[in-house]
Amino acid sequence: MSDMDASLLQDFLTESGELIEQLDQDLVTLESADESEQPDICNACFRALHTIKGAAGFLGIDNIIEFAHAAEDALNKLRKGEVEVTASVMDLLLTSADVVRGQIDQLGAGDQPDAADPALIQQLHDVAEGKLDGAGAGQAASEEPTDDDADATDQDNDLPGVPLELGPQKMDLIEFMASDLKDYAGQLDEAIEGLANDATREEAGQQLIEIADNLVKTAEFFELDALTALCTALLTAAPKLDALDHALLPEAIVRIKAIRKLIQDQGEALDQVRALSWPIETLVTRLQELSAGNALEDVDTSHDDDPAAVLTIDGVTEAAAPEVAGKIEPQADAAPVPSEAKADEASTNEAPPADRRANDDRRKAEDRRKAPAASAAPEQTIRVEVGRLEDLLNLVGQLVLSKNRVNGIARDFRELNGMDPDEAERIAEAASDLDRITSELQVGVMRTRMQPLAKLFDRYPRVIRDIARATSKQIALEMNGKDTEVDKTVLELLADPLVHILRNSADHGIEAPEDREAAGKDKQGTITLTAEHQGSHVRVAIADDGKGLSREVLGAKALEKGLTTPDQLDKLSDSEVFRFIFEAGFSTAKQVSDLSGRGVGMDVVRTNIAKLNGTINIDSAAGQGTTIEILIPLTVAIMPAMVVESNGEQYAIPLQTILEIVRPEESAISSVQGKRVVRIRDSVLPLVDLRDRLGQPTQDPHERFAVVVKVGGHLAGLVVDRLIGQQEIVIKPLDDDYTQGGPFSGATIREDGRVCLILDVVEVMKDREEPTRQAA
Repeated sequence: MSDMDASLLQDFLTESGELIEQLDQDLVTLESADESEQPDICNACFRALHTIKGAAGFLGIDNIIEFAHAAEDALNKLRKGEVEVTASVMDLLLTSADVVRGQIDQLGAGDQPDAADPALIQQLHDVAEGKLDGAGAGQAASEEPTDDDADATDQDNDLPGVPLELGPQKMDLIEFMASDLKDYAGQLDEAIEGLANDATREEAGQQLIEIADNLVKTAEFFELDALTALCTALLTAAPKLDALDHALLPEAIVRIKAIRKLIQDQGEALDQVRALSWPIETLVTRLQELSAGNALEDVDTSHDDDPAAVLTIDGVTEAAAPEVAGKIEPQADAAPVPSEAKADEASTNEAPPADRRANDDRRKAEDRRKAPAASAAPEQTIRVEVGRLEDLLNLVGQLVLSKNRVNGIARDFRELNGMDPDEAERIAEAASDLDRITSELQVGVMRTRMQPLAKLFDRYPRVIRDIARATSKQIALEMNGKDTEVDKTVLELLADPLVHILRNSADHGIEAPEDREAAGKDKQGTITLTAEHQGSHVRVAIADDGKGLSREVLGAKALEKGLTTPDQLDKLSDSEVFRFIFEAGFSTAKQVSDLSGRGVGMDVVRTNIAKLNGTINIDSAAGQGTTIEILIPLTVAIMPAMVVESNGEQYAIPLQTILEIVRPEESAISSVQGKRVVRIRDSVLPLVDLRDRLGQPTQDPHERFAVVVKVGGHLAGLVVDRLIGQQEIVIKPLDDDYTQGGPFSGATIREDGRVCLILDVVEVMKDREEPTRQAA
């Protein structure tokens, strides 16, 4: 693929990747949609596949073109209602989407895409020919011409315009073009209405620019030159309407209405695959004169705001049967056509077809060059390489660290004896401004990386659908909170855990239909995927109404694996027993299948969530179902933290885990089964001494601070020597040799430039035995 233009290839990969994901989602939706909804969904699927095929054709990627064409033929029969939406047909189309996705992935890796399986292509041809289950009954109709066909041909000759002759790829899109023109006509109605009002004229003018710009591109693509000329005139006039004199405005608006009518007529003609052409020179010239601020002289104005009358006045409707479709060119400006231009036009009409086309192309390019820059529709979005955002985020991280150092220096200056108060105030103000601007920049950069969870959630109906088919189960997936946004890194690391949890819920949790009926449940099981913001965290919950987890089964498996002892097992709560499913190699499946049984899936869940500094909670009731709750920070790059001190060393505690900080009185501290606890108001919490966890010399907790932390549903008081203060910290990963099984999740740079370790609150809160604690 080295000889392919890199920028074009990247555009193709980006657009095709998005289209194939959307196609996948639409196909799953199509299978369960009502009959009234199916045509629209089928059209969306067809458009997506056709766009991929067209772009591949532009790049000359033959294997994608060949296979996409076969799949497109099958989809075309589906959207015309000649093939029924059945499970077997949908299996075939979903497999086809997977094949195209694989070909696109190969292209992204720099390889030529493999040709699709000929057997699969043949199956798609069978669907298109009505040979597969679900084909309509009318497929084998006779191809011989009938008297009705002859009558239709005669009627064709009576239709307006001339037959449209385009390449096969463009002809496939004609019906969409017709629909688009009718839609644009409706949008023009809104813009025209806004032009008549002083308060909305500027906004309506901008709307008109966008509509006209889109119409010009569409008309040029389908080689409708007369329509191109009309839309170009509209595009040229639109930016000038806001400043137009009130006396001229009605004449300009009625001519825009006339153009809108011609666009509507062309849309209706395209339904019959015909192109219209009109003598529009006068109409275009007069609109340009008006938009330039020049009054029309000797022009009949008794049209009563009727666009049909204006078309007659401007000579458009006088030519009922034009000889040639699409040879009218827009004028560059409102001035009369010079004799040289007329001569050039005459020579063009006399030139051979190839030369005439070259002249047409030259004139179009010249018209576009002369069009005012203000007529370009403003872009609302741009695509930015992820690497650039990563670099920008790293720079913001370094800026945050520098800001912290400046704040520390400013604080030291304020504490100096003999410091001039005015100088100290100036330093404090500068540090405060830097703090504010850096914080705003940080928030801005983080927002550019935020993406909705819909990018993940929309993949999962296909996952559940495939599992339900493989296991002969009936499963419905309900999703809530797809618009919840998280950092791009969080989104990527969350993808695999959610797939594994959903697979487990579908395979292990939801029972077979007959088992559910025997238990008094509906035959169809339900999995609910929910996302929501909780402060600086995102909560993602996967709940099923299946058979739930069994403490006895999981406990027995844990004993078999040597993960616990009988005495320890008796003391564990249900939620602690349920957490054994996250251990590597832990599985209760009786046999290994393609879906589960190897004991690696939930281990991936635990590992990825740990990388996100998140927590997992499990709640389950036998016979009622299981809920797995994941709590993760919105971002994993920069976060607020409380810096504390223990034995002379500083450590950072993520602020989102802290509920409050207290200095416990001696009377509030006691022991329960040999472990220290603290009473805070009406609650009794376990005390975790950071010195003890880190193997440092111990000290009485009542002389120190207790930082109350919460992870999931667990609370504890983390005892520290001293509080340094709250800071924005930039997380730097540590080598696995230090973080694996240890109490630290990363490191950051302190105000004085030294390293500060970030505490992994989940690990610190665990009740470890002495050897394990010393090793950590």
